[in-house]
Amino acid sequence: MMNARLTKLSILLLMLGMALIPLNDSLIKLLSSRYPLAQIVAIRALFCILVISVIGQGAKKVLLLPWRTLVLFSLRGMCLVIAMYFFFISLASLPLSTVVSIFFISPLLITFLSSIVLKEKIGIHRVTSVIGALIGVMFVMKPGTSEFHPEMLFALGSAISYAIFQIFTRRLKSDGNLPALITIQHLCYFLSALPLLAFNWSGGLNSTGNMSFDFLLRATVSPTFMEVIYIAICAGTVLFLSLVSSFAYRNVEASLIAPFEYVAIPVSVVWGILIWGDYPSSTAWIGMGLIISSGIYVVYRERINQVETTSRVPMPGSAGMVQNKKDD
Repeated sequence: MMNARLTKLSILLLMLGMALIPLNDSLIKLLSSRYPLAQIVAIRALFCILVISVIGQGAKKVLLLPWRTLVLFSLRGMCLVIAMYFFFISLASLPLSTVVSIFFISPLLITFLSSIVLKEKIGIHRVTSVIGALIGVMFVMKPGTSEFHPEMLFALGSAISYAIFQIFTRRLKSDGNLPALITIQHLCYFLSALPLLAFNWSGGLNSTGNMSFDFLLRATVSPTFMEVIYIAICAGTVLFLSLVSSFAYRNVEASLIAPFEYVAIPVSVVWGILIWGDYPSSTAWIGMGLIISSGIYVVYRERINQVETTSRVPMPGSAGMVQNKKDD
C-alpha cells in the first residue's frame, strides 16, 4: 500500500512538473531573440543553486558526498546539460510544439534502456505504447520531406541524452541525497556555461542569419527588470521539475514513470499558439495524438494490473498463499 501511494505521488508530482516546464521553454524562446543561451543558463543556474542551498542545504550536502558519488552525480548532470543545449539550439529555430514532440521520443529510449541497463521487466503493452510514440515522432519530424529541418536532429539528440540522464537517476537511487543531487545538476549547468559565456562576454559574433547559431554566439546584453523576472520564473519551474523528476525516478521504475512525461506536449502546444500563433500541421497533430495516446495507454494498463492484483490478493495474508502456490 505504501509503495502504491509513493508511486501515485511520484506520478502526480512529475505530471505537474512536466505541465509547468513548457513555461520555461516558452520564456527562453522569447529571450532567444536578444540573449545568448549561456547567459540565460548561467543566471538561471545561480538562482537555482541559491534556492536549493538555502532551503535544502544543497551546497553543504555536496561537500559531504563520497568522491565516487560526486563523480557519478556530475556525469549524470552533464548528460542533462547536453540535452538542454541541444533542446534550446533547436528551439531557437523551430516551433515549441515541434521540438517538444520530437524530444518525447525519450520515454521510448528510457523504457528500452531500463530493460537493458536496469534489468527492469517491460511487457508487450509498454513496448506497444512506446512504439506508438515513436511512430508519432516520425509524423512530427517527417524525415525525407521538405518539411524536415536539420535542427530537428538536435531535438533528437536532446532526447537521447535526456534518456541516459534518467537512467543514471534511477541507477543512483540509493546514492547520496536529493538536495546534493539537484545542487550538482545546477552546478553542471553553471560551469558548462562559463566557457561559452566568456566568448559571449568578449563580444561574440555578429548575426550569422541562423537563429540557432546566433543564440549560441551573440554578445551578452544587460537584462531589463522584466527579463530578470522571466529568468527567475524559468529558474523556479526548472528547480521544481528537477526535484519532482529526480524524486520520481529514484522511487519508481523508469519504464513506468517515463510515459507520464507526455503531459508536456499539449501544454507546449497551448503556449506556442498563445505566444507565437504556431498551429501544428495536420500530420503533427496526428503525431502528437499518437504520442499522448501511448502515454494514456500505459496509465490504463497499469490501472488494470493494479485492479487484477488487488482482486487476486485482497488481504496481505493471502499474498503468501498465492506465492506458495506459485512456488509449488
